[in-house]
Amino acid sequence: MLSTRGMAALTAPIAVYERSRFFGAVAVAPAVLLLGHLFPASGPGLALRLAGAAACVLLVPGALVVRAVGWPSSLGVALAASFVLSLALVAVALAFVFLVNGSILVAAGVIAAVSVCVAVPAALKGRSTSVARAERRAVGAVCAAAVPFAAVVWWATGPMVGDTYFHLGRVTKLADLDSLNTLSTVDEFRDGGLHPGYAFPLLHGAEALIARVGGAAPADVILYLPAILVPLAFVLAYASGSAIFRSPAGGVALVLAQAALSGFSRRDMFFEGTGLFETLSQPQAASRLLVTPALVALAFTYMVEGGWILLASLGAAGLTLAALHPTYVPYVAIVLGGFLVARVVLVRGWEPLLTRAAVALGAILVPFGFLLIFLLPIARQARGVTPAAGARSAELHQNAGNFTVLGDWFGYAPGALARAGPVVVAGLLAVPLAALAARRLWSALVLGGSLAVLTVLLAPPLFTALSDVVSVSQSRRLAGFVPLAFAVAGGCVVLSRWRAVGVAFGAGAGLALVLLYPGEFTRRAEEGGPAWAVFVALAGALGGLLAGSRLRSRGPAASGWAVAIAVAFVVPVAVAGLSEIRRVRPVTDLTPGVIAALQAQAAPGDVVFSDPKSALEAGAFAPVYVNASPIGNVADTKANRPRLRVADARRFFQNRGLSDSERRAILGGYGADWLLVDDHGPRPRAFLRTLPRVFEDGRYSLYRVSP
Repeated sequence: MLSTRGMAALTAPIAVYERSRFFGAVAVAPAVLLLGHLFPASGPGLALRLAGAAACVLLVPGALVVRAVGWPSSLGVALAASFVLSLALVAVALAFVFLVNGSILVAAGVIAAVSVCVAVPAALKGRSTSVARAERRAVGAVCAAAVPFAAVVWWATGPMVGDTYFHLGRVTKLADLDSLNTLSTVDEFRDGGLHPGYAFPLLHGAEALIARVGGAAPADVILYLPAILVPLAFVLAYASGSAIFRSPAGGVALVLAQAALSGFSRRDMFFEGTGLFETLSQPQAASRLLVTPALVALAFTYMVEGGWILLASLGAAGLTLAALHPTYVPYVAIVLGGFLVARVVLVRGWEPLLTRAAVALGAILVPFGFLLIFLLPIARQARGVTPAAGARSAELHQNAGNFTVLGDWFGYAPGALARAGPVVVAGLLAVPLAALAARRLWSALVLGGSLAVLTVLLAPPLFTALSDVVSVSQSRRLAGFVPLAFAVAGGCVVLSRWRAVGVAFGAGAGLALVLLYPGEFTRRAEEGGPAWAVFVALAGALGGLLAGSRLRSRGPAASGWAVAIAVAFVVPVAVAGLSEIRRVRPVTDLTPGVIAALQAQAAPGDVVFSDPKSALEAGAFAPVYVNASPIGNVADTKANRPRLRVADARRFFQNRGLSDSERRAILGGYGADWLLVDDHGPRPRAFLRTLPRVFEDGRYSLYRVSP
C-alpha cells in the first residue's frame, strides 16, 4: 500500500497538468484581445476584441477565484460560478469608483489588481478537480452548436429602438466620463433621479469596461456583444439543465428547449428570428438567459452536494440578479419556493436536500433584502407602483387583451400567456408528464414551479397585489418564469423510454405546433393563444403533485434518446423561425455628421436641449445629459418629471407663442449648453438666428447656448 508521500508523488504530475491546462485556457482571453487590436474595430476585428474583452471581464476574474477555492467537478457549474463571481467583482470595483469619484479605468485597475495580485497566486496553489470526459464533450458540443447561431445573431443585429438608446446612454457615460461621483451620474438628466430598476449600473458598467478594454465604441458593444454572449448563454443553460436532470444529456436537452423557447420561436415588433438572444447586452435578457440559469445551476448543485463555495457563489448570483433586475429575484424565489413545497409532497417528508434548498433560497433573498432597503425610497416615487385608479385604468386599457378584470382586481389572461409560440404551448402541455418522474428533481421544479407561478398570474387578487408592488409592466414579466423549458426537456426525458417512437412523436409534435400555434407577438393580445393549454398545465401541476406523491416513480434518466427527441422537436421550430430572419441595419434618426459633431464639440457632462426623440439619441451617442426623453423610455418618477420635460420641449420648439426671453429662460432652467434642432420639425427660426451655429447638415443643426 502506497504511503501518503508516494500518493503525492504520483498525483503531482496530474496536478501540474491540470494547472497548466487551466492557465492555458485563461491565457486565451487576453491573447484573443491582443489579436483583435491588430485589426480594425469592425467585422472580424470587432468580434475578436469583444470576445477577448468579454472573457477578460465576465469570466477570467471569477475563474481565478473559483480555481483558488476549489474547481467544481462540473465544468458547466464552474463556468456559472466564474460568471457570477466576475460580475460580483465588477460590482465591488464600480462601488469603489463611485466612492473615490474615479473613472471606469479605476474599476479596470481594481479588477486587474485583485486578479493578478490575489487570485492568481491563490489559484496556483488551489486544488484541481478532474472534469469527466462526458462533461467536457457535452460542453464542447454545446459551444459548437452555439457558434453558428451566434453568427446568425451577429448578422441579424436589429435596429436601435427606445430601450436600446436608454441602455446605450448609460454605457456611454460610464465609459467616457472622467468622474463618476454618484450613481445618478449615469442617468439621462443632470437634475433627475435614479431609475428604480437600474439604480446600480452593474451590467452597464461591465459593458463600459468591455468597451474600454476592447477599444470598441459603446454602440458597437450594445449591438454586437449579444452575439458574443450566445455561447455563454448556451453553456449556462447547459449548467442549469445538467444540475437539475443530473446528467450531461439533460443539460443538452435543456439547451435545445431554451434556444427554441427564447430564440427560434420568439418575435416582437422590433426583432425577428433570434428573440431574446438579440438583446443579451440589455439587463432584461441578460438576467433571463445568463444570470438566472447560472443561479439555478448553483442552487441545485448546492442542494445535492452542499459546500460553502457553492453557497457563496449562489449569494453572488443573487446579488448580481438583484442589481441587474431587482423584480426577477422574487420571481425566481416563487419558482424555488414552489419546488421546495412540491418536493416535500412528492417524497412525502423532509430530507437533507430540502434543508439545503431552504438555505439556498435564503442566500438568494438576503442580498435582495439589503438592496431593497436602498431601492424602496426610489421605487415609491415611480408612477407605476401603487398607482391611482385613473392611471391603473389607463394602463389596463393600453394593454387590453393581456389581462382579465374582476372588479377592482385583474389577472393575467390565459390566452396572453399561451400566445408566445409553439414551444410555450408544448411546455404547458408537458407539465403533467412530470408526474411520471416524481422522484426526480426536475419533476418537483416543473410541477411546483409551474403551479406557484400560474397561481399568482391567474388569481386576480394575487396578481393585483404583485402589480401594486412592482408595477404592471414588471408583474406581467412573471409569465416568463413558468419553467416551460424544463417541462419540454423533461417531456423529452419521459418520452425517451420509447426511443425511436419518442423521436417520431417529438418531430410530429414540433411540426404540428408550429403549424397550429405559430405565435402572436404584438404588444396587446389580439387573438391570443390556446387558453385551454394553460388550464391543462395548471390542473396537470396540481394533479401531478397528488398522483406523483402516490406513484413516486423515478422515471427514466436523461440519456442520448432524450437529446434525440429534443432535436426532433426543435428542428421544425428552428426552421420556421430562422427562415423568417431579415437583416435590419442599426440605423438612427440622428445623422452620422451630427453625432460626430456632438462627440467633438460637447464636453462630457454638458447638457443638450432638443426634442424628446432627438435628445434620447443624443444622450446615447455622446456622454451628455439631455432635457427630455420619450415618456416610455425613462423612469416615470417625481424627480424625473418626464411629462413636464416633454411639455417644455414642445413649447420651446413652437414657432410662435413664446418670446426670446421665455425661450432663454427654458434653456437656462435646464442648464442647457447646446441646442440640437431637427430641421425637418417645428423650430423657432427667429430665435435660432440669435445663437451661434456650430454644425448643420440639412437635417440637424447644433447651436451653442453658453460660452
